[in-house]
Amino acid sequence: MHPVLLKIGSFELASYGLMTALGYAAAALYLLPRLKKINLDKDTFWNLIFIAFMGALIGAKLLFIIVSWPQLGATLADKIANIVRDFRYGFVFFGGMIVSVASLIFYMKKKGLPVLKTSDFLIVGLPLGHALGRIGCFLAGCCYGRPTDMPWGVTFTNPHALVTPEFVGVPLHPTQLYEAAGNLILFFILHKLYNKPHKNGMILLAYVSCYAFMRFIIEFFRGDFRGEYILGLSPSQLISLLTALAAGAVWIYLKKKEVKNG
Repeated sequence: MHPVLLKIGSFELASYGLMTALGYAAAALYLLPRLKKINLDKDTFWNLIFIAFMGALIGAKLLFIIVSWPQLGATLADKIANIVRDFRYGFVFFGGMIVSVASLIFYMKKKGLPVLKTSDFLIVGLPLGHALGRIGCFLAGCCYGRPTDMPWGVTFTNPHALVTPEFVGVPLHPTQLYEAAGNLILFFILHKLYNKPHKNGMILLAYVSCYAFMRFIIEFFRGDFRGEYILGLSPSQLISLLTALAAGAVWIYLKKKEVKNG
């Protein structure tokens, strides 16, 4: 595809980085006009966005390092060199989500913000930004799929694409676009749900459940290194199962609490 969109001298504008930035911008621009719905001031909102961004960056890179540790090199020096060689690539979404959520909860509690209500508000913008980020993956050639003979298979030929050499020129499942489309659909679903009467926390749980299900299925079509498999499942599939179970447990708790208080 087009891993580098623009090159001027030694400066390169990476498509992955640009689309990720556009994703955060799109999510922020969607949420910004709606701050009055939860009486959130702009300074606090931008603090939340910054925390989410930094948490996603750090967490996604850390989980990538963990699951890819055996593949990063034979020695510790080789591993460190491969980690720092090009920081623009090599991220796992679930790692970013976990660190972002933990950081945001800490900040919301510190500021005295209603955690579930604020989370419901913020989570609607996440799949919109994530969809654009996955298009960046597609342009860069990372997070690619398995070989396929389906008519929509995509062939990567750019020498700078992140597809492994054995898959260059081979039609692959465009798993990046599968997930981009799924995230866009999820965004519109959450947008509709949020604008209807709902209990605090239900939008967040809807996102976690839907994304976990979507990611679990898409993982079967991925062709890049996913980390060591356990019981035939990739690390992301195991995390998907755990997050879906956690969402179900929280949903049951909130429903019981509702019945008890009702």
